[in-house]
Amino acid sequence: MINDRALQCTNSETDQRDGKERKAYDGEAVLRWSHDFSTPIRYTVVDRSDGGLRIISHLPLTEGMTGLITRYLPEGLSVNQPVMVAWASSTPDDDGYHCGIWFFGTQ
Repeated sequence: MINDRALQCTNSETDQRDGKERKAYDGEAVLRWSHDFSTPIRYTVVDRSDGGLRIISHLPLTEGMTGLITRYLPEGLSVNQPVMVAWASSTPDDDGYHCGIWFFGTQ
């Protein structure tokens, strides 16, 4: 498993929420992207809503990427939630690239 925090880069994206109430979240999500399902990657989660979440990635993600959230950390909650990158910042801030992740399918 790759821990995305270990990947480094160096800038802030405006909050592009979809109108749903987001709540701050102090944890991580483990995602498996469709193009490389065998490699789980841990991402810092900034906030969550019923429709998605905002993560920080140390590598740029592409809008439209699809994958699966398999686990939330630190609680270890196992999930099988299909997701898509709804938006992604083009320049990183000090933490990395901010990305909006949209849930689709069933939870």
